[in-house]
Amino acid sequence: MDVILDTCALLSLAGIADQKLKCLDDFKNASEAYISACSCFEIALKHKRGQLDLAPYSTAQEFWQACLDHYGLTEYPVDARLFQESVTLPDHHADPFDRIIIATAQALGCPVITYDTRFKGYDVQAMQ
Repeated sequence: MDVILDTCALLSLAGIADQKLKCLDDFKNASEAYISACSCFEIALKHKRGQLDLAPYSTAQEFWQACLDHYGLTEYPVDARLFQESVTLPDHHADPFDRIIIATAQALGCPVITYDTRFKGYDVQAMQ
């Protein structure tokens, strides 16, 4: 089974988040593990604003590439179709990054590994 990690799941996997997701073992058993390119944007913004310490990495791009390499993640690009689909989702969730990740999970037909209970309000399986 394929999976996609949301941004917080990636940070949890990398040991940066305060809490660990119990379902991260499911990530290790996935045939393909995706991460949306929008998560790199979200991480870079938080790092720039001083809201996210990525030490020992000096840039979000270094952290991102290290995660892709170390965990064998496949970066999934964001395109106009995904932007449009994220806008047409019901308004259970206002976070644009999460909406893009939900639209990506729907396009891939795979579950999302996430802390966020609001993902369950969409036509997507949320693994927590």
